[in-house]
Amino acid sequence: MLQRQLTAMAQIYFQDSPVFGAVLLFCLYLSGPALALGCVLGVGCASVAACALKFPEGRRHNGLYGFNGALTGIGLCATYQLGGALLIWGAMAGVLTAMLTRLIERMRIPPLTLPFVLSMWLAAAVGSNFGLQGLPRAAGICGATAFTHLFCSLGEAAFIGPAPLGMLLWTALARRDWNLAMWALSGAALSWLGIMLASWLLPASGVEAHAAGAGINSLLAALALHTHQCRWPWRLAGTALSFALAAILGVAGLPCFTAPFILATWLVLLTTHIKVNI
Repeated sequence: MLQRQLTAMAQIYFQDSPVFGAVLLFCLYLSGPALALGCVLGVGCASVAACALKFPEGRRHNGLYGFNGALTGIGLCATYQLGGALLIWGAMAGVLTAMLTRLIERMRIPPLTLPFVLSMWLAAAVGSNFGLQGLPRAAGICGATAFTHLFCSLGEAAFIGPAPLGMLLWTALARRDWNLAMWALSGAALSWLGIMLASWLLPASGVEAHAAGAGINSLLAALALHTHQCRWPWRLAGTALSFALAAILGVAGLPCFTAPFILATWLVLLTTHIKVNI
């Protein structure tokens, strides 16, 4: 059972490795014990719901119904004050993400992190009515230097801020799949170049303030398109589109979370007619 939960955590980074999941949980704990608690709560409730509703066993074992619950639990604990209301909301969100994942699967669409995005939007819309109290928004740190942007972007995909912890995650990723790890860095590097170019061409746009969101979405798009075995020009195109959407939505002040990466990945898969096995 523990192995399945760790595998579900690893699926945030398109991994089916309980070892990588354990490294991720360790990094979450070092970044903030509440984040690790939210991850465990979310993935546990999502997994119980998937089992109780008798979702396909193979996909349950690979953690594909639990990773959105894990990510939502982390996101809630990173955004709202820890308390009874948050724990109840996190447990309910875990169940909701599992059900949404199965619903999206039935539509023959790769769920990616859409259940997480919908759950976070729901919490932002009505959470204050049910006791959720927001935390002060932390200043972005992923745009300070190229080095911190690369590894901070990788960590921030799971709300892990410090670049050294992002480097630890990348090392664990590289030991298992070197090509995937390099595509992850490529996605983050492309976003860094895009931020620098946009800041130079449009100095008053304020796009550099959204470096973290752009880096996260670019990195995830590169990971997803590599996992779906797209040709390298399509991976770069999808990563660039994800960056552009994240930057535009960020400047517009819209809380997009990982929606740009989802839209970009869907569009590339649709354009290239790649068959997705659900």
